[in-house]
Amino acid sequence: MIDSIKQNLKQINLIEPTKYKKAGVLILLVKEDDSDEMNILFTKRSSELSTHSGEVSFPGGMWEEKDSSLLDTALRESNEEISLKINNVQNLGRMNYLLSRHKVEVNPYVGFLERDQDFMGNFEIEEIFMVPVKFLIEPNNIIYKEFKRNDLRISMPSWVYNGMRIWGLTAMIAADFLNICFKANIDTNLELIRGYDQY
Repeated sequence: MIDSIKQNLKQINLIEPTKYKKAGVLILLVKEDDSDEMNILFTKRSSELSTHSGEVSFPGGMWEEKDSSLLDTALRESNEEISLKINNVQNLGRMNYLLSRHKVEVNPYVGFLERDQDFMGNFEIEEIFMVPVKFLIEPNNIIYKEFKRNDLRISMPSWVYNGMRIWGLTAMIAADFLNICFKANIDTNLELIRGYDQY
């Protein structure tokens, strides 16, 4: 399965970067014990934070000058936020960015956790949890909502798993990954969103 994911990610035609500030996030795949079932790691941000408080997100954050690449950004931030041991992660590839509503170019990288480890959140993170890929790709678990901003009108997917609501940019990135690597056929309108920056 890992080789198949790598191959699918290799076939992506990466688009030109924007002029906006950049961030790197990590879609971390974690295999269940004694099983081939894959989970995706998500975090719930602390309700004490001034931005995105209480929201579900991928580990990651803003690029800093000390980062040699946006992959480095995603790994460094994941280490800071959830104590991810960077040497435990196999880099499987990257996906095209999405622009956040704050005009940040969010670049997702996909990693596989090669050795089990315990995760611990820092002050930014209220909870760390796993969601099975098979739950996310099950059509009956996907909740669609129409999203309108100025002249943009699209259908956005979301999920609720054990009381955790995965929505917004995080859900769009998850849907993009699942469509590319698991042929999930989730309705996303991503090309419309990528070409739209009139937020």
